Amino acid sequence: MCKQASLAILGLTAWCVVHADDTPTPAAGDDDQWASRAAVGYTKTGGNTDTSSGNALFHIAHLEGSWKFLFGAEGLYGSTKGETTAQAWDAHFQANYNITQRLYWYGGLRYDDNKFSGFVYQETISTGAGYQFIKTDDTKLAGQVGVGERRLRTELLTEDSVGAITSTMELPAESDTVLDAALNLDHSFNASTKVIAGVAVESGRLNTMTSASISLQVKMTSVLALSAGYGLIRNSKPPPGVGSSATLTTLNLVYELKNAKLAPE
Repeated sequence: MCKQASLAILGLTAWCVVHADDTPTPAAGDDDQWASRAAVGYTKTGGNTDTSSGNALFHIAHLEGSWKFLFGAEGLYGSTKGETTAQAWDAHFQANYNITQRLYWYGGLRYDDNKFSGFVYQETISTGAGYQFIKTDDTKLAGQVGVGERRLRTELLTEDSVGAITSTMELPAESDTVLDAALNLDHSFNASTKVIAGVAVESGRLNTMTSASISLQVKMTSVLALSAGYGLIRNSKPPPGVGSSATLTTLNLVYELKNAKLAPE
């Protein structure tokens, strides 16, 4: 499977490298208030079991005076023997207001939809305070904690031997108050290699959802890189018959417009 993943990524990389060098580097000025990161990965295996999977993400950050705006969206799809066996996406938006150079107040929205998690959706609105513990060109480490209101809906799933869903029964939607916390790290080891890591927790009476990820990114050009990553999502109270944890290992092609002032968490 890793061999097929590597061939797929390298094939796409070869095409992109040819065109990436023709892409003009953004000039200083208005563009220095923006940062963005997009990634895509795809694998396909054949034989006794045909399996394919794809994942993508897009993160963007923008500075406007004392405000910092963050938006992100991620998606995943997988199939086995022509049947869908993985399907998930999430989106989030956050606005930070700088009280000092390191202390900020935030308000955020998040929506999570994972077809195989036992939750039809989990959506949260939250607010709280954050602190930028490290803020240099090479390293950015920020943590935040707050409270929020979450609405979620669970469902009972029936799956076949392959892992595809054959039937669902949705349960009534519920709401609860949650503790919202997150920690994000972006560190460059040198001009071409960096690590990106993060963990987020939404904990309340109905469920505690923990998501964590780490990736190592190696640059090939000024805007293109290869990234190897690992992610974990855990729900403490999934419906009966649904596992509490899911993991994802990825090999991605990354397009990034880096900004020393901020990272697109």
